[in-house]
Amino acid sequence: MNEKEQVKHYLVLFERLCDQAGRLTKILLIFLIAALIFFQSALHIQPLRAFISPVDKLDGIPVNEQAVKDWQR
Repeated sequence: MNEKEQVKHYLVLFERLCDQAGRLTKILLIFLIAALIFFQSALHIQPLRAFISPVDKLDGIPVNEQAVKDWQR
């Protein structure tokens, strides 16, 4: 094999690598977008929210505005 044939062979291998990496990137991007949509939709369902988001447990009880004004005196 001479040098030009080796270069052509490496170019073909590089093109295959780029095509496969591009396909893998597209699949990963589609999967991540689908997961984002799924989890955002699941957060709107009250029973599932506690399992998905640990921050929801820290929500607490809203404070009455009048009670806060009493604290400031």
